[in-house]
Amino acid sequence: MNRVLRFTRPRVAGALCAAAWLLTSAHAAPVLRMFPAGSLQGQATFGAWPLLQVNCVDYTLGPGVRVLDRAQRALLTGQLPGLQGRIVFQRDAQGNVFRVWFLDPTDPSLRAVPAAPSSCLFGNA
Repeated sequence: MNRVLRFTRPRVAGALCAAAWLLTSAHAAPVLRMFPAGSLQGQATFGAWPLLQVNCVDYTLGPGVRVLDRAQRALLTGQLPGLQGRIVFQRDAQGNVFRVWFLDPTDPSLRAVPAAPSSCLFGNA
């Protein structure tokens, strides 16, 4: 009597599909990010280097600024002029922005980050 378990192609394919389904369903839950203390959020518009406007307040991008898009990929400084979107950012001791994260406006992580000051006439832009 042969008691060796034989793996046939349909069984292996079924097991692989089940494993893939489990892996993709684990990533379906939203990821809550933790941002460093002192981070602020707002609606941003990047102007000519080194200008950044957040909630109608002008900021300066510092040397070595690191800007990450929604997929957490670094953006080059030449790609920044004209970009708009919801961001979380940090400033250094001189007041220059040195770290920027682009986020989806519906991201649940934004609830824990305070809003940047606004000087817009009708609320945040």
